Amino acid sequence: MLFICITVLQFSAFNGMISFMPKYLEQQFGKSASDAIFLIGVYNLPIICVGYFFGGLFMKKLKINIYQAANIAFWVSLLDYLLYFAAYWTVCDTSQVAGLTVSYEGIQQVSYAENTLLAGCNRDCDCPLKIWDPVCGNNGITYVSPCLAGCKASRGMGKMQCCTCVRYSSVGESELGASCVSFSLGV
Repeated sequence: MLFICITVLQFSAFNGMISFMPKYLEQQFGKSASDAIFLIGVYNLPIICVGYFFGGLFMKKLKINIYQAANIAFWVSLLDYLLYFAAYWTVCDTSQVAGLTVSYEGIQQVSYAENTLLAGCNRDCDCPLKIWDPVCGNNGITYVSPCLAGCKASRGMGKMQCCTCVRYSSVGESELGASCVSFSLGV
C-alpha cells in the first residue's frame, strides 16, 4: 500500500512538472519554451544522479530493509511534492501589457474588455485581437502584437520601427518576442 502511495505522489509530481512547469517559466520569468525546458533538464538531471548515488550508498551503509526504504521514500516523495507545489506561489509582478493591465498611456487598468486592446493609435490598422505575439516598447510597456503597438516597419531581426502607440520615446521602437520584464533563473 505504501508503494502505491509513493508511486501516485511521484507520478502526479512528475506529470505536473512536465505539463505546467515550462509554461510557468515562460510566463513568470519571460523565458522561451526551449529555454524553459532546458532549465528544467539542467536543474533536475544532476540532482537525480546525485540522489541515486547517495541513496544507494545510504541504504548500503545503514543496512535499510525494504519496508524502511519504502517508508523513507514515501516521506521524501511527500516533501518533494509539497516543495514543487509551494514553488507555484513564487510569482513576479504582473507585467504591464497595453490594453490588458494598463492603458496605452501607462495608467493602471482595473477591468478588461476586448475593445480595450484598440486605441486611437492602432484603431485604423485592422489588427487581429486574438493573436499573442508580444513586443516590448522602449517605454517599458508590453504590447500584445506589433500591429497593436502601431508598428509600421521592421528594422532587422525582431526590431520594429514607427510604432505609433509607443509613447514617451523619440523614435517609437519596439523589440519583438517577449514581454518587457525578464528575470534570470541562474543559467
